[in-house]
Amino acid sequence: MKIADVVIDRAVRGLDRTLSYELPSSVHNVEIGSRVRVPLGRSEAVGIVLRIMDGVSSDRALKAIIGPVDSIPVLGPEMIELAQWMAEYYVCYLPQAIRAMIPRGIRRGVAPATQWHYRVAKMRQGRSSAKQVLWEWLAENPMATILEIRDGVGDKASTALRALVAEGTVVSEHYDGPRPVQFNPRQYPLNADQTAVIQDILSGSRTGWLLEGVTGSGKTEVYLEVIEKVLRDGGQALVLIPEIALTPQTLQRFSDRFTHGVYVWHSGLTDRQRVRIWFNIRQPVPAVVIAARSGVFLPFSRLRLVVLDEEQETTYKQEEHPSYHAREVALWRAERVGATVIVGSATPSVESGWAARQGQFGWLRLPSRVLERKLPEVRVVDMREELAGGNRGIFSRALVEAMDEALGHGQQVLLFLNRRGFSTFILCRSCGQTLDCPHCAVTLTYHQDHDRLICHYCDYIGAVPTKCPHCQSQKIRHFGAGTERVVLEVQKTWPDARVVRADRDSLKTRDSYAQLYETFLGGGADVLVGTQMIAKGMDFPRVSVVGIVAADMSLHFPDFRSGERTFQLLVQAAGRAGRGDVPGRVVVQTYNPEHYAIQHAVTQNVDRFFEEELHLRHELRYPPYGVLWLLEVEDPARERAATRAGEVAAYVTELMADIQAQVMGPTPAPLLKIRNHFRYHILVKVDVLNQQAAAGLLVGVRDNFPDVRITTDPYMML
Repeated sequence: MKIADVVIDRAVRGLDRTLSYELPSSVHNVEIGSRVRVPLGRSEAVGIVLRIMDGVSSDRALKAIIGPVDSIPVLGPEMIELAQWMAEYYVCYLPQAIRAMIPRGIRRGVAPATQWHYRVAKMRQGRSSAKQVLWEWLAENPMATILEIRDGVGDKASTALRALVAEGTVVSEHYDGPRPVQFNPRQYPLNADQTAVIQDILSGSRTGWLLEGVTGSGKTEVYLEVIEKVLRDGGQALVLIPEIALTPQTLQRFSDRFTHGVYVWHSGLTDRQRVRIWFNIRQPVPAVVIAARSGVFLPFSRLRLVVLDEEQETTYKQEEHPSYHAREVALWRAERVGATVIVGSATPSVESGWAARQGQFGWLRLPSRVLERKLPEVRVVDMREELAGGNRGIFSRALVEAMDEALGHGQQVLLFLNRRGFSTFILCRSCGQTLDCPHCAVTLTYHQDHDRLICHYCDYIGAVPTKCPHCQSQKIRHFGAGTERVVLEVQKTWPDARVVRADRDSLKTRDSYAQLYETFLGGGADVLVGTQMIAKGMDFPRVSVVGIVAADMSLHFPDFRSGERTFQLLVQAAGRAGRGDVPGRVVVQTYNPEHYAIQHAVTQNVDRFFEEELHLRHELRYPPYGVLWLLEVEDPARERAATRAGEVAAYVTELMADIQAQVMGPTPAPLLKIRNHFRYHILVKVDVLNQQAAAGLLVGVRDNFPDVRITTDPYMML
């Protein structure tokens, strides 16, 4: 008799364990990692087989597995082991960890999308039109899939494609399996620094490498060289990127180097497209996947390299259960399968920088830009002096002067402000009250585009009042500035300038990201105004001036990482200037020019910033010197939330007395109310040596207080 240990696909306390079932000889295609239907109580459930063993007869009769859900296992032994590690490390239920690894389309039994490939069949001469543009693109990119066509030409290409097929100038062919990779030469020669870095990585002496290179130093070319070696050796590579906005640019760079075998994995794909990629990656053939965070769970059969580009970005951290960080998961997988992990950035996270300085990562540096280009000249403007001098506008005189010169010479300008909307809040000058969200403890942001007040936490939308709802005064005014207002001010000051905006409100689809990139790269706009999504990775050679409108905006967040995030954003935003033949200039506007994060960002001195930041972290025992867990209690009633939080804090304090954990709180969350729920925070801090013990103890908190949200290594403290 065979017995299978099965974990049920339900994230509840009572099912956070395996259940044993008989595996009848009549049931076929059930292996470790298979999804199976099993009896559970008076109904049926779906579970994952974690173990199969020989059984012996006993007095206790086991229920039998009903049958497999799929024809093949959906998880391999490595991924099952990873799920078990995640459940322990991130204090989540095992079914939650497993669910993160299985795409929705696989769980729903969606069939893979049929892969049709399109190629030019005969010559076509026509005037400039969507059809002609697509035909010419296909002539240079034969046998492209519809997904590749949309990535290369845009989502509107489907209509033109049907017309080309109908007229016979393009034909389609059916091809389901992964296609062989074809290699194209690099675009420019490597410099000595890049060559040395590549040799070190290919030596295989380390599992993890930190590639620290100034903006424009050619980190992507290093990735491409290492990936080519991996592919030529029959391996597979995963490239993680932090923002979907970077996908068109990244895909273009990789598609230029590798024809075929390059996949894109993100939330914008249909279930059928994701299932097709999922099945192709399981094949033992060379492939590259460019992916968002969840790509770290793809079922690679020959994973040999993982790249985390812009590794400092918080988007690599998932706050919901399982609260994993893609870097940690990638390192875990690499150690198990003998792969290499490269974490790359001009501004590494404090954790990665510290690991490199401690010898846990190999530490590689690219100290200068490629093609002997210079880093931009940076000027700091104290906005207190501007105000004292009578300038009450958004732009300092230095920024206006720099923009005048750049626009006058046909160059481009990038303006960075990490805040959406037109104004950040509306205030009554009679009673002093702000207009707040009725569901959250935050002010409403005014959006001029739609003439509405919007909450960026719960998406509440309200009309703009003509009178104060508190005192009926008409003296209500807009304060603060968002990206919409910056656009308006640019249009007022430079009426002939073509301005585009990049934020979550203006870019809502993958196609809009691609259109923005192509428009600005092709010179279809003069000024790009955007939030942090344009501050990293984007490569626009004609940008000669970058204006950082409010450099200290993130300094005042109640988060121990606020200095780190400010430094990273400023360096990354400044790095967009001077990436072409024209030298770059950066104007940094701030009310806190003395702050060490701003001072070191201006000089791009990563080492000096790390020195000061690590000193503060060491004094307070914050990561990387300590480990944090954030426990959050919420309730529609504030008193109940506070009482419950007090009970949790008392329980945790007693539970962790033997490992000398520091339990801070409970305290009201910085944003006390979100979506009509009041929130209280408890912060647990322990030394690194006690991390495993503390995580084990927190399982007791999770089981005894199932309504408490536990986040390992929290990145969102609000």
